[in-house]
Amino acid sequence: MGSHHDDDLARDDRIAPAVLAAAQLALGQWRARLGATGMAALKAVPGLLAEVDQHAAHVRDALADGAGRVRRVLLAAYADGVADRAAAAGWSADEVVAGDWRRASWPSVRLLAVCVLAESAV
Repeated sequence: MGSHHDDDLARDDRIAPAVLAAAQLALGQWRARLGATGMAALKAVPGLLAEVDQHAAHVRDALADGAGRVRRVLLAAYADGVADRAAAAGWSADEVVAGDWRRASWPSVRLLAVCVLAESAV
């Protein structure tokens, strides 16, 4: 993922306020693009909640520190990386912007899982 220094920075409670603010902004943008309709779809689309839970577990396992906490800085960077790689392959968040999550692609579901995790991230 990143260098050892990056891991130390992400776990340091003294992360620069600007870095934390940027992470909050990025996560807020994902919530605005996907999270609002996605959260509603979790209740309405059969199977979506289970799928998002599985994705969230994978992301949590990949990013959590020794105490099981997921840092917003890492979560935001992860989300941007997923979106960048998916966009390079032709993905667009527009597929679910109108709220149709019945046929959401892997990147959309993964980013919705990030939105769910962001609610409890530190």
